[in-house]
Amino acid sequence: YRSVTLYIDVMKVNKLPFLVTISRAIKFGTTGWLKNAKADTLLSQLEQVHRIYRQRGFKVETIEADGQFEPLWDAFTGMKIRLNKCSRAEHVPVIERCIRTLKERCRCMYNARGYTKLPGQLVSQMVSTSNFWLNVYPPTDGVSGNINPRELITGVEIDASKHIVLEFGEYVQTHEEHDNTMST
Repeated sequence: YRSVTLYIDVMKVNKLPFLVTISRAIKFGTTGWLKNAKADTLLSQLEQVHRIYRQRGFKVETIEADGQFEPLWDAFTGMKIRLNKCSRAEHVPVIERCIRTLKERCRCMYNARGYTKLPGQLVSQMVSTSNFWLNVYPPTDGVSGNINPRELITGVEIDASKHIVLEFGEYVQTHEEHDNTMST
């Protein structure tokens, strides 16, 4: 499983673009908020994802995507990654299903809170939180029945006292030490 195939696509939530990736066997998903959906922005986000896999000894060999990623062909070749582009007017089913699942979870979070509007930063955190919880449980068709995808790729175990203290969007009151200066 050291050789990884990534499925990638751009998802929009409230008109905000996110790069979504998921690996074939490991089922580790990532999301990244994009300033725009231009080629150089996509490439910088994909380089971060590539770095995450490399740090744990995995090698991204193939990326399956739609035509939107064709301008990155040369960059992928330089990174020794093969781009497998689907035909015009087609989509990669695996990533489309992943996006559908993420959006369903985001809708649940949004409707559970009762907000009428969310600022962009909160939308980004909602997508990130949905993806976090998808990576926490080992998938039935994944490489391990005991180790979750997040732990396989990042090496970080879930800690209940750290990761499960508050729900997304919960109101909290904090107190921070301060002085009379103008610093934040």
